[in-house]
Parts: sequence; structure tokens; C-alpha cells
Amino acid sequence: MEGTNRDDLQVYRPGIRAVRELGIVSPLAEAGLTKEEVRRLAAECGLSVSHKPASPCLATRFPYGTRLSGDMLRKAEQGEKVLKEFGFYNVRLRIHSEIVRIEVDCESFPLLLERRGEIISCLKELGYKYVTLDLEGFRSGSMDICIKKD
Repeated sequence: MEGTNRDDLQVYRPGIRAVRELGIVSPLAEAGLTKEEVRRLAAECGLSVSHKPASPCLATRFPYGTRLSGDMLRKAEQGEKVLKEFGFYNVRLRIHSEIVRIEVDCESFPLLLERRGEIISCLKELGYKYVTLDLEGFRSGSMDICIKKD
């Protein structure tokens, strides 16, 4: 059993194919529940996770076709953890080889720029050579823009 919801079926999610091939059931999607409905129901049940930001697979931090290693995934996870410790809520690191592209909510840009020296230092310690801020801000699925839809 896994947590795909109806919204996930409307966007490119290559992992859904694996879920189906493995015979894993997706009860939220089968019930037709959207991400917002799942959050509302979780809040009604008093679950603390109802307001947590989404946390998709770390592979979504890399361009499609990137050959991934455990080290690459750990670095991405550690980099996002550091940014969350600085107080950012929605955080994604998008990794393009030696370049790390930071996505945070646009309202968080002032805080990011205020802490930029510390952030640059932390991310370079992880091995990234170039640290950039994505001026479009945080957006789910930003690595999908180059995917050709059939």
C-alpha cells in the first residue's frame, strides 16, 4: 500500500508505473481523494502530519536520466535538511551536476539572502561548486518541464 492520491494521477509520475507493476495498491487514489482532501481529513483526525510539506522521492531533485548514487541522494537530503534548519518551509534542491538550484517560497527570498553566506558555505561543504537561487521559487514538479507529453 502507498500514498498516491488523485492529484498525482494528473501529472507526470514515473514511479506510478513501478507501483502498478508491483501490484501495490493506492487506496487514496482509488477513493478519488486529492492531496488537499487528504490533508483536511488528517487534520480532522488530529494527525500532526496534516500541515507538513510534501516530501517526494529524492530522485525528483535530479534531471531525468541522471544515474543516481546513494551519496548523491544523501547530499540532496542533507542540503535540504540544512535549509529547513535555517527556517525554510517549502524547500527543494534541484541538482544539475555541480550546480545546486535552491527552490524556496518567494516570500522566503529575503531570509535566504540574509543567510546566503552560511547557506553557500553549507552547500559547498557538501560538494556543490555553484549555488543558485531559482527566481521562480518553490514549485512542485519543476524538473518535469522538459518532459514531452504524449
